Amino acid sequence: MRFIDDEKGFSTSIDAILFLILVSVSAVILFPSLAADEQYRSASYSSAQDMDTRLMNTIMSSTVEEFEYTVKPAEIAGIEVNLSEDSILENAEETLFAKEQQHRTFSDLVAEGLVFGLVMEKNGTEKPLNPMTKMQSIETEKAIEEHLEMTIGQRYNYRFEAHWQPVSGYNIHSDIVVGQSAPADAIKQNARISVPVTYAVTRDEICQPFNESSIYAAISSSDPDKELHEMFNSSIDIASEGSSGIITEIVFPYEYLSSLNGTEISIDSEQLACIAGPDNANYSSPIIKSALGCMNYTVKDLYGLNVELTTEEQSINLDIVDTVHDFIKEKNTNQISEYILSSQSEDINQTIALMCNASENTSRLELANTQISKIYRTANTGGADIVIIIW
Repeated sequence: MRFIDDEKGFSTSIDAILFLILVSVSAVILFPSLAADEQYRSASYSSAQDMDTRLMNTIMSSTVEEFEYTVKPAEIAGIEVNLSEDSILENAEETLFAKEQQHRTFSDLVAEGLVFGLVMEKNGTEKPLNPMTKMQSIETEKAIEEHLEMTIGQRYNYRFEAHWQPVSGYNIHSDIVVGQSAPADAIKQNARISVPVTYAVTRDEICQPFNESSIYAAISSSDPDKELHEMFNSSIDIASEGSSGIITEIVFPYEYLSSLNGTEISIDSEQLACIAGPDNANYSSPIIKSALGCMNYTVKDLYGLNVELTTEEQSINLDIVDTVHDFIKEKNTNQISEYILSSQSEDINQTIALMCNASENTSRLELANTQISKIYRTANTGGADIVIIIW
């Protein structure tokens, strides 16, 4: 065997070492560029998070200097609002029904819009509880969109959502949505705001059927299961009355309608100029006609009550107001009670079984309080949810 020395070639070991050196040098050279891309993405994400937080703060506290919307009772009440050719008025509906507000925060407008924008889902369709005030929500959406466009419209995509349910999961709700659908990885900021309504029932009142004495008496009875179910049903009825009061006041403002009983409400020349009809028509006030028209919508379309109202009255009869109010509140209470009982029946049955098997009365009371808390949170959601999403 003969070995030949060839000094012109490189050994494979040297090749490998040189390759590793070159890779290391390349990594040192390229790393800042690669890291910069990741840093830019991280900085962009952090910047978007900060912007989302600031946006939520501005929505909560920024003020709209002038806000205006027009109530729309004409179609419901059967009022035809037109102007004569020589009228100096520009818009009949705005003259009669425009609402102007100043120095309102976005959170106030959103909360008010959610109350005015409540809808009832019925047979696959949504019916507004107060169709006259639909323009409030529309104008609120416009104001929010203008604010978001001015604030971040050139840099980020956005979506604003506001949701409210007087009763959690019930078929009455309201929503305000501005912006396009967001991707799954978008940055989201959540908040809750109060709405201008009052849940008049306290948690203690809902707990009233339950105390150590009443629980002991139920457990000691011949049919503990029946007695405890009746006690929970009583708590649900009490909780439902609070929710019913909120919804009834929105759909049927009792105090306002009662105030229209006076005969001093009369039509003035400005209002008369906006109402078209035969020259010899016996006009009632547009306010009265609007109120009666909306009452008819509420009574017949929303609740299916057999109460006849004529829109040609000069005032609103207090007996009718009382009758309709009581009918609507009772129906709301019954429907909400049925919903809560249906949605929580399994939990209630399980709670009652545990109470019957418990050896101490204090344990039974704790079990009852836990279930009552669920009932209370369902009947009183405590506010509206606000979501701002940017990407």
